[in-house]
Amino acid sequence: MKSKKLLLSLFIGVALLQAAVPLYMAWRWENVLQTGRQFYWQTAPVDPYDAFKGRYVDLRFKENAGPIIDHDNLIMGQMVYAIIDENAEGKAYISGVSVNRPEKGSYVKVRAYANSQNTAHVILPFTRYYLPEDLAPAAEDAYRKSAGKTGVAAVRIKDGYGVVEQLYIGEKTLYEFLRQSQ
Repeated sequence: MKSKKLLLSLFIGVALLQAAVPLYMAWRWENVLQTGRQFYWQTAPVDPYDAFKGRYVDLRFKENAGPIIDHDNLIMGQMVYAIIDENAEGKAYISGVSVNRPEKGSYVKVRAYANSQNTAHVILPFTRYYLPEDLAPAAEDAYRKSAGKTGVAAVRIKDGYGVVEQLYIGEKTLYEFLRQSQ
């Protein structure tokens, strides 16, 4: 009988502790916001780094929108399919955005974030190109300067997934460009 009371007391103590810890954590951050001293910290440029995967080049693409194929079903913020085609110069573009998975052709699964005049803007799933840590800062700088002019990303797409295969600056791969500039 004594052991049952001890076990019940222990159970109640653990339950109270489990309730108190999240409440304390929330109160602590709110308390800092309300009563803490304010400081202004100078920021520094970001050198993209993922603690688990390493350094990378942060990619942005001109092509991030396409015509909406099925207007009635598209809700902003939902996962949709961006149908990918090539223009006359061999550059990829989004030829359509659909809620339904295409039966043929190349497509990537994306999130629609805005629409305007029958066009859906999407977030492409391949925005990072990982490379050796010693090359990353120079690569990020070189690619940032060439983006929109001569920067191109070669992306492999299959079954709704895309992977950045190589980055090009002009006619050279990013690695060739960096070797030449050293």
